[in-house]
Parts: sequence; C-alpha cells; structure tokens
Amino acid sequence: MPNHFKALFNRGFAYDKISQFEKAIEDYSKAINIDPNNAYTYYNKGISLDRKGDYDEAIKCFSKAISIEPNKADFYHNRGFAYRKKREFDNAIKDYQNAIVRDPNHFKAYYNRAFCWDKLNEYGQSEADY
Repeated sequence: MPNHFKALFNRGFAYDKISQFEKAIEDYSKAINIDPNNAYTYYNKGISLDRKGDYDEAIKCFSKAISIEPNKADFYHNRGFAYRKKREFDNAIKDYQNAIVRDPNHFKAYYNRAFCWDKLNEYGQSEADY
C-alpha cells in the first residue's frame, strides 16, 4: 500500500533512527501529501531535516507544525534548537520561552535557553535558567 499514511510515517521514523535522513524526509513528504493537517508529520520531518543539517527547512517544518498545533512545547523547543544551531540566539530564546510557557517543567528548554543567554553575554539570565 504505497499511499498508506501510517506506513509512510512509521517508515520515515525508522529511516530517521538509522540516519537515512533523505529517505525519512521523502517518506514524511509523501505522508504530508496524504494528510497535510498532521502536525507530527511536519514535526518529524523537521527533526530529520535538522539532523541532516538543513536548519532553514527544519524551521519551516517546525513552524508549520506549530501553526497546526500551537500548544505543543516540543514543537517550539525543536525550532528553537534549529535557530540555536544557526546562532540566531534571540529567536531561539523566544521559542524556548514559548516551550516553557506551554510546559513549565520542560528542563531542556531551560538548559538551551541558558546556553543562548550565555552566548549573548547575559550571564544573570543564563545563571537563573541553569
């Protein structure tokens, strides 16, 4: 069944786990064509793009996931992490803050926000997050 959404989604996930990012992205893209309203497909595609090093496209996918489901802390956190890798620390901090608002116990968002504050020489903010 070459057009089965769940099969494509799961195979994309499996490809990502074995670092075959191009194949994962291809399967997620096919799954998106079948169901363009599934936020997790964009999110997972964003993860594969990020792991491949294509941060701009990853940010687009995370942004699309956020537009569909705006209350998922991990969507903001991962977009923030892509911004962080691009050294866009202000954008990353905004996304980490959004993740924390949605999940006050999201310890990775605090840690990564602290890292960004440190890069911006905002040591008091960094220390508070750490």
